[in-house]
Amino acid sequence: MRTPARLASGQAWEPLPGDPLCFRPTWRQALGRGMWVGLLVAGALALTGLSALLAPVLAHWLFGVEPQRSVPPQSWWALALPVPVGGLLGMLVGRRVGADLDAVGAWAVPGALGASAPWHRVVEVRMERRGRRTVVALPLVDGSIVRLRAPYDGHGLGRDPDFERKQFRIRLHWETHRYG
Repeated sequence: MRTPARLASGQAWEPLPGDPLCFRPTWRQALGRGMWVGLLVAGALALTGLSALLAPVLAHWLFGVEPQRSVPPQSWWALALPVPVGGLLGMLVGRRVGADLDAVGAWAVPGALGASAPWHRVVEVRMERRGRRTVVALPLVDGSIVRLRAPYDGHGLGRDPDFERKQFRIRLHWETHRYG
């Protein structure tokens, strides 16, 4: 959680009442998400390479065409590359998504994601299970639900030890600003 704060004459950093709350995935969550995407890319590359190896054998079996090797054997080491590259990209890009909360409502970051919830339309703040994650959900008056992209709690690298505290701060922020 990143909260803008100001220093007040030698005291500890404390957020001021009008400061927005900014929630982003933790560095571990961004790393885990990037590594997962990298693993999926490595799997797709492995299937592509396997099909390139099996295609000549299948053509020989079906049509009698002489098989020729199309994938050099030294290229298989490249399957290990997407996982660390995905982790690095997850660290760089994955921490840019999240949610900002201010006196008006909760807003998705970046704004192109479109999920927003003005406080006067939010019925309650609750935790919800979504697959292997627990996310903060904001049910609206019209029956739709806005799920914040951060904070969340998951398994392994997706774990956030401060999730309950962050969810409590969101609930407190909503209770403070829901009536304008």
